[in-house]
Amino acid sequence: MDNVEAAWKAFREFLAQPVDGLEPGPDSDADGFVVQWGRYSWHDQLPSLSFTRQFAVDVRETWTETDWYQPEYWQVSLDLVFPDAPALADLDRLDVQNTGFDFSPPGPERDHAIGEAEWELQRSPTLQALWASTPLHSAVTLDRAD
Repeated sequence: MDNVEAAWKAFREFLAQPVDGLEPGPDSDADGFVVQWGRYSWHDQLPSLSFTRQFAVDVRETWTETDWYQPEYWQVSLDLVFPDAPALADLDRLDVQNTGFDFSPPGPERDHAIGEAEWELQRSPTLQALWASTPLHSAVTLDRAD
């Protein structure tokens, strides 16, 4: 992936898709998303941007514990890693490093939450510079998160 705007557009479309098999209930935090940015050791301290969707999967049918229950948490992430540049020098010193998780259901509520995330990304010149940069490399991962 070499275009952040195209990646974001694809991620937005992914966020609009309902997913079956998730933890039931309106307060289950079964389907959420977060956008994160910063410099991390696993990316050699290079600037990075991640789009993540998290799912709480209902595993009651296979759960063997009798005293407690917890769904399985899974994350699908697109990680974009960028070359260093002067405009990105303070990326790890911004007042926030992510949008915070949002668990609004797909539809108007999620669309509003996506708009809030976009506002967060657009208000910072450093994040605007990151958004306009071309990634060195990218990866899509599916990992268990619990």
